Amino acid sequence: MKNKIFILIFCLTAFIVSSQSSYNKYSALETEFFVGKLIEHDKLLKNAIDGNPFGFFITYNTINSKKNNFNTLYNFPKRGYTFLYENFNSTVLGKAIAGYRHFSYNLKPNNKNPLEFTTAFGLGYASKSYNKHTNPQNYAHGSKLLASAFLKLQYTQLLLKNRLQLSTGVSLIHFSNISFKNPNLGLNTVSATIGINYLLKNVTVEKSTNINTTKNIKYPINYNLILRGGYNESKIINSGLHPFYTFTFYGSKTLNNYSTITAGFDFFNSTFLKQYIETINSEQNKNYNPNNYQRVGIFIGHELTQNHYAFISQIGYTIYYPFSYVSRIYERFGFKYKLSKHWFSELTIKVNLFRAEALEFGIGYKI
Repeated sequence: MKNKIFILIFCLTAFIVSSQSSYNKYSALETEFFVGKLIEHDKLLKNAIDGNPFGFFITYNTINSKKNNFNTLYNFPKRGYTFLYENFNSTVLGKAIAGYRHFSYNLKPNNKNPLEFTTAFGLGYASKSYNKHTNPQNYAHGSKLLASAFLKLQYTQLLLKNRLQLSTGVSLIHFSNISFKNPNLGLNTVSATIGINYLLKNVTVEKSTNINTTKNIKYPINYNLILRGGYNESKIINSGLHPFYTFTFYGSKTLNNYSTITAGFDFFNSTFLKQYIETINSEQNKNYNPNNYQRVGIFIGHELTQNHYAFISQIGYTIYYPFSYVSRIYERFGFKYKLSKHWFSELTIKVNLFRAEALEFGIGYKI
């Protein structure tokens, strides 16, 4: 699965805050149509990709005028919900629908025609999935229930008295089931969009100026312990779900109101690997030790803070690797939520060099 696309979330949303004396508070309905191209990131998808996918977004947006830390730092971003319909234009892949929670960040806050970057995460449903007998070429989806995300860069032009808008842009749409059921190569669609937006409410609200993003921030190094867990399946189709546990220790250092850098160690206890090794031994007449399935990795990362939430991005390297599985390089992307001064929770995706390994549920303690 090409989950590398998620790193764009953290790179592109970390823009410099610029202040202005007022901002428009509004709610809006948006309808966008798109046509695009599926990325053939694995040769197994060659027979599944027939033509150009197409579809539409229906979006409801609001702006919250409350002057909290999140709104002030990020220029009062839009937030809302999006419904997506996509026809993959393929007899193998079928169609998909999805619902998302999204945030849109204005990259040009002093311009009346904004350039916006949108990040969205949600759940999707595909009309077709892999079946050994009836759909053996669909290596993209092993199940019909999917996780989904999209990134969108959108330019908006006002048309009629600030109520009707024309938008154009580009988007990247992703579907995957995060290795709950294989095969799971996932699908990525790059597309061009055009849409009409109608403002339901338009109010001017004042906001503070001369924002100091580093005032009164201390920079100690904190130490963190996390226990992550869940269930996943090996890359062998229909090999079954197995529990996994990950223990993580890392240091974190806050740089400013936006950014925290991290570095630490992961210990992976993934029981699906034990079953995978036993299968390889049986089918390929090998003699690997099935008890050598634990791994240890080191990583560096970044946390993009947004109020009580943070977007997490990490890249790591497996230093203890007794059995080779996909790649020594791994990535982790997801969300962190502050529960109290010391406790926090996480929901993350662990990836082995673009191939999803697990959806991780975590609870952590900051020392």
